[in-house]
Amino acid sequence: MSATPSAPSMRSLWSRAWALSPPLAISTVLMVLGAVLTTMGLFLDPRQLVGEPIWLKPMKFYVSLAAYNATVLYFFSFLSEKRRLVRISGNILAAAGALEMVAITLQAARGVRSHFNIATPFDAAIFSTMGIAITVLWVTMIVLAVALLRSRLADRPLAAALRIGFIAAVIGMGLGYFMTNPNAAQLEAMRAGQRVVEAGSHTFGAPDGGPGLPLVGWSTQAGDMRPAHFLGLHAMQVLPILAALLARRRHRSEAQRLAAVRATGIAYTGVMLALAMQALRGQSLVQWDAVGLWALALVVTAALGTAAATLRRPPVSAAVA
Repeated sequence: MSATPSAPSMRSLWSRAWALSPPLAISTVLMVLGAVLTTMGLFLDPRQLVGEPIWLKPMKFYVSLAAYNATVLYFFSFLSEKRRLVRISGNILAAAGALEMVAITLQAARGVRSHFNIATPFDAAIFSTMGIAITVLWVTMIVLAVALLRSRLADRPLAAALRIGFIAAVIGMGLGYFMTNPNAAQLEAMRAGQRVVEAGSHTFGAPDGGPGLPLVGWSTQAGDMRPAHFLGLHAMQVLPILAALLARRRHRSEAQRLAAVRATGIAYTGVMLALAMQALRGQSLVQWDAVGLWALALVVTAALGTAAATLRRPPVSAAVA
């Protein structure tokens, strides 16, 4: 009787992460530590900012970056033949993420907003630095996405999950740039020569800080780009997890698993884009009009068509995706 494979130990996982990229492995641990400390801050510091606890935003960013770093390390394991690219990318992503979190944490400690804040030259410099860091991170992600597309992976469903997930994450991160543009009220004030303390906002059609969903704060009365941004960034975790779960269903053929992954990837990316369209039109994620509903119907049709087209293709023996 063969022994059941045991789950890898923490020491084993750390060894693998360190072998792939020491800076990104260290950054992941620091992000987890930051998440713990800022969670404590939620209970120890009663200050509020824009209608929410002052340490909530840093905590969410620490958690998100910890998950992001760990996922990128997993992706690196499929690029083992591109050692130089992996080493340089790991260094860049670790540095950019650390710079972003230092800025967000510093501004939270000062009791002011990190994003969109141009109230003083110092605040404007912090916001600009964050913009540079995230742009460098985004460009690095694009390079890694191209590398994944060109890599030859034997497991076709997993290959599809990795590629679609990373591409959706690149798109989702890019959607964040829409939030950095000054809104109509800010532009009008700038043209009038008035002092402007913020440039950009999460919401479209209403000021930030209005009614929103619990915990995340996504607006329920205006367009909000954060849902699409969030959904896109986490595609790189959701789709590979789906592929791993499907791989455990031995009665499913590779074609069926590939169809499920591709269809889910199309649906996931389509919903992200539909949410982005909702935000830009000033529609909240809980208020869908005819245009929004038609967009969702198109997403469903595209996903079903993708599944059907995948299943109709003849099986590929010994395929390398």
